[in-house]
Amino acid sequence: MYITSRERSMSGILLESQHLFVSIQSLAKKLDVSTRTIQREVKMLEDTLAKFDLALEKKANEGIRLTGSDEGLKKLRDEIRAYSDYEMGRSERSLFIFHELLESGDPLKTMTLSKGFSVSSKTLQQDLEHFEEEIRNTRLSLIRKRGYGVELEGREKDKRMAFVNMAMQRMELMQVFSSKEGEFLSLDPKEKLLGIFDPGLLRRIEVNILEKTGNLPYKLTDLSLLEAMLHTYMSVERVKGGNPVDRKKHGEGPEEVASRAIFRSLEEELDLKFPEDEAYLLASVLRSAKRISETDIENVMGLTSLASVLIEDVTRTTGYFFSKDKKFLDALVSHLEPLFNRIAEGVFVSNPIKKEIKEDYSVLFGTIGTVLKEKFPELEFSEDEIGFLTLHFASAITEFKEVPKVATLVVCTSGLATSRMLTKKLLMKFPQLTIIEQGSIRELHKMDPKEFDLIISTVGIHDAGFEYILVNPMLSSDDELKLEKVINQKLLSSTRKRDEGLRESKLSEQGLLRTIEIVTDAGQAVKEIIEGFAINETAGREIGHVLKNIEDDLGSVLGSGIANESISMLLEKENSTGSGIPESDITLLHGRSSSLDRMVFRMYRNRGKVKVRGMDLKMMESGTFLLLLTPEVLSGPRLEMVSALSVALLERDIRKTYEEADLNRILAMVEKTLEAAYSDIIKRIWR
Repeated sequence: MYITSRERSMSGILLESQHLFVSIQSLAKKLDVSTRTIQREVKMLEDTLAKFDLALEKKANEGIRLTGSDEGLKKLRDEIRAYSDYEMGRSERSLFIFHELLESGDPLKTMTLSKGFSVSSKTLQQDLEHFEEEIRNTRLSLIRKRGYGVELEGREKDKRMAFVNMAMQRMELMQVFSSKEGEFLSLDPKEKLLGIFDPGLLRRIEVNILEKTGNLPYKLTDLSLLEAMLHTYMSVERVKGGNPVDRKKHGEGPEEVASRAIFRSLEEELDLKFPEDEAYLLASVLRSAKRISETDIENVMGLTSLASVLIEDVTRTTGYFFSKDKKFLDALVSHLEPLFNRIAEGVFVSNPIKKEIKEDYSVLFGTIGTVLKEKFPELEFSEDEIGFLTLHFASAITEFKEVPKVATLVVCTSGLATSRMLTKKLLMKFPQLTIIEQGSIRELHKMDPKEFDLIISTVGIHDAGFEYILVNPMLSSDDELKLEKVINQKLLSSTRKRDEGLRESKLSEQGLLRTIEIVTDAGQAVKEIIEGFAINETAGREIGHVLKNIEDDLGSVLGSGIANESISMLLEKENSTGSGIPESDITLLHGRSSSLDRMVFRMYRNRGKVKVRGMDLKMMESGTFLLLLTPEVLSGPRLEMVSALSVALLERDIRKTYEEADLNRILAMVEKTLEAAYSDIIKRIWR
């Protein structure tokens, strides 16, 4: 059975807006035709849909929508996907052109390409112009010469990076993620774009990567896992074709260990030898996805200090006020580490909504770009990276009131910035929503879709088993229209989520005993910090002497063995990463020890200034030393207390109090900081 291109386009729009009415005017606008043309096509479309036992429901002033069985809808969707490559859209052809250029070692004749895609030479020229625009911000160039053909020029690494980014942009819109437990990708053979990849090889790679990356000291997002799989796939295909990558920068870390294990396993399975550089390239991809762990006290202060400086500079330049609340800071700090990892490793990440970000937040985008260039003149930040960072700041400009009427699950695998930006846009447009963010398709099977009135996703989910609405992360006007109708319907019919019920379910999930444990643990942490706090004097001429004075003091509190072990650890850290807080007189000596059974927070004032390495790795002078030691493993409440003390140091007034005030004023300030953190825990449990 043949379905015309116009009918397929109309069916695709109706399938995407399933259960919703779509106006004739909206269809005409999307397909760039007149309303009369759509009205004429509707009659023919009805005959085609009848063959699938489907029909069109029409409603005055509303439009049309598909009706029929789930089986019929699935058959229609499969039939549309099954159409041959010659009727692919320009975006799809662009990726296939890229693949053809990679596969060919010689220039390709335009006639060969036009015949291969069954398009005219004029259409192919337009396709090539579109492709050139897509690779404009990469380090690649397209060579087009009459009589010579078409050739892609650039380094092997840059070709792979650009191809994977382009493929991921397309795959995010497909139903590529599986919601089945134990399965990550849904390799539907009817998806045309997946025809580029060998499904058997991709499945082997999936199994290896899921297994070998499980021991990394951080969790990869769904999109990061997909990116790693595609890069590994490219390694296999390119090495087979005699195109290995050249990596000049090598490292040794958990990412290299995981990467080498992946390629060793694939060598045995595929009987193929991989150069060591392939593992180093994959390691850089994994490292570029690393996000700071909530429990990583060793690194968080340096990144938090940098985040604070960025916030202050952007606030001063734009006039927007960005409160340094914990949620905003955590999200920003979590983004900064992979950002700098990507720049250090030379990993390029494409931002598919860069254009919309620049248009919607032009002042913020320009300001952040300028601030980054001033602070890091030796580094090159792409507009794509500046765009991601802009989302973090844009999402924090205004807080919106939430009215708990429609329980909503937002599935967004792109990362914290995109997820928060989408949530903010949703709340600004629809304050009736109560939103829970979910960043991983793999975790969906642990959730009950029936608990939500509405599920919104930025990626396609294969065989989801529940209804959801697919939207653009920047929430287009069409997305808003779709959501508005659904939300209005939900508001009229949904009465099952009430404030009292929410509180009851929260407590029942938490359990009364667990609630008491959390409160008790938080209280014990406060008690340890306050009771152990003291201010002592040191008389060292250099940081080593100061630390020796501190060790002598700690010996009477913790015992000489633990004191010596703790100071040795702090001295090693000071020599490598630095502990001084820039633009202050304070050095924060913080670390963890498996020998400690309690938290220790003490302060030391040296008789003179000594040179220390700052968290920005620049030398500075310091006379105020804050010591914060914790056990190796911290519970959630204890970690929150430690974080509260650390984050408070970002405020100038608090730093000044530590530098100048007496014991009573400093202790009162510490108590106030801990009281606020303790109060937040109580409110979160009982609200």
